[in-house]
Amino acid sequence: MAKTVHNLWPVAALIAVLSGCGQEFAPPSLIDKLRIIGAQAAPPEIRVTQTGGLRLLVVGSDPVEPLCYAWAFCPFAWAKDGNFQCIDPDVQVDLGTSPTATIGIFHVLQALQNAGKVFDKLGLKPPTGAATASQKPDLGCQPGGVAPSEGGPAGTGSFGGADIADMYILFQVAQAKAVGGTCPASSAAMLATPCVDRDRCVAGYKRMVIATPPGACGPFAPTVDKPCPKDPAVCAQNRVCGCDGTNYANDCERIAAKVSKNHDGRCQSPNENPVLLGLGLRLPATDTIKALEKGVNWAEEVTPTVAEGTVLQLWPRFDAKDKQVVGPSQDPKATKPETETLVFAWYTDGGSIDRDRSYDDVPETNWTAPTLAAGRTSQLVRLWVVVRDGRNGTDWLQRTVLVQKGLQLKANPLCGTGLLCPTP
Repeated sequence: MAKTVHNLWPVAALIAVLSGCGQEFAPPSLIDKLRIIGAQAAPPEIRVTQTGGLRLLVVGSDPVEPLCYAWAFCPFAWAKDGNFQCIDPDVQVDLGTSPTATIGIFHVLQALQNAGKVFDKLGLKPPTGAATASQKPDLGCQPGGVAPSEGGPAGTGSFGGADIADMYILFQVAQAKAVGGTCPASSAAMLATPCVDRDRCVAGYKRMVIATPPGACGPFAPTVDKPCPKDPAVCAQNRVCGCDGTNYANDCERIAAKVSKNHDGRCQSPNENPVLLGLGLRLPATDTIKALEKGVNWAEEVTPTVAEGTVLQLWPRFDAKDKQVVGPSQDPKATKPETETLVFAWYTDGGSIDRDRSYDDVPETNWTAPTLAAGRTSQLVRLWVVVRDGRNGTDWLQRTVLVQKGLQLKANPLCGTGLLCPTP
């Protein structure tokens, strides 16, 4: 009998891309149905001494149709039958059915209490520390990882290792009529039912890690950190962060460099969410409007009016100094440490966006106002930008613009009169 393989890769990676079939698909930036385009944890990591908040950016929902929510924490998850889910209900912790939720280290400990019996039941080899979590919770156990298999002898499967840090926040949002007309009483009941009508029900997950507790750096002590044996097999191959900010392949290398230890694992700044300070709006440069125009800040409470087909350049405002250090640069000639790269995802429910992804070096994109349907004189359009830092950090903002038929626009709609706008 063939073995069934449960793939741990993200669900999106399992969806085949259809092409050459004569089918037309809406661009990913166009919001024309219920979607979740942002999931934020604040802070974006699980901390031993701090409870974090969870929220979603849900767009494209019917304003008169109530929405149902479900949240759960799961340290071990996989893709199964086309849906991403926890490997077993005994390691899934209910986080509620509200639009927002909270996550803390106590949820991790609660989930890991049953990890041993779950792995025994599934015939899987657990990550370090998971099997004994009920006797002695191991905060160093950072589970997740490779795809286990079913059908083989008990104990022959595997489920990652202690160096794989992914844990998961599972969530689902659905219109009430997509789940029987009444929201389920628990998140477990809702998450147990896969989304069938994908236009009215959306499920997803957010990866989380347990933050490495910072260590106390003191001077290097030769009497404590004695040289390691020459036999490399004796030296554990576990990365450590030295007090000099260097990542060492193991403790032996750190001791040989005569550097005291900060903590186990890679050197990184405590992870925080990136912050969007605002959104700039300007007209794209032309012969008349020079590239000197840097635009003006588009306040959230302001809804500018534009003509059909107007092209506006959108510019996310952020402080480059907030990009966090993620480790020493891999370039030996670099004089600065490596920092995060910010990626901006753009969305709209009307008109079109020419670049649905932009980066912090060239972050702007152009939005073109839609042509109004027959009989319509105006349309209110929403625009969203979501920023991600590559380390689970996320932020977003929304703006609205009114498209009006017959309007003549020759300047930035935020400027009032005159072609050139003052800088923000």
